[in-house]
Amino acid sequence: MASLKQISTQTVSHQPIPLYRDFNSSRSVKLDLNSLCIKRPTDTFFIHVKNPNLIAWGIELDDLLIVENTDHYLVNDLLVLEKNGEYKFYQFFSELENAQGVNEKILFSLDVSEPNLRITDWNEVKISGVITNVVHQMRTRGTFTQSKQRVA
Repeated sequence: MASLKQISTQTVSHQPIPLYRDFNSSRSVKLDLNSLCIKRPTDTFFIHVKNPNLIAWGIELDDLLIVENTDHYLVNDLLVLEKNGEYKFYQFFSELENAQGVNEKILFSLDVSEPNLRITDWNEVKISGVITNVVHQMRTRGTFTQSKQRVA
């Protein structure tokens, strides 16, 4: 499970890692992952996934979630909630009027071990942000060694 412990407050300058578009190969255009994935840097943070129960949503163990802190939530947004010192993940599924005429927000848990939620006000839960991107690792870390040869 992801904990709320902040890893570092150190500000590190970085050099963007270049990416190249695979179309119009006569001309390479450098792309920056920060500019593609992070729209509001001061309101963005990362979560390293340690919960194996999110696979049905395409989120796997060791993926990196890019989360933006916002006060505006749209239907189908994937929300990050703080519960008992851990991050929990929910889909804002729908907003319905109940029998008493009160609008309820339906939140589906992305983890089968967590209950779904029905709330009438966003203040009933502590929302850390909305998942905007998932960085998925195709090869596990440390699998490439000097003895293996790169093949194109």
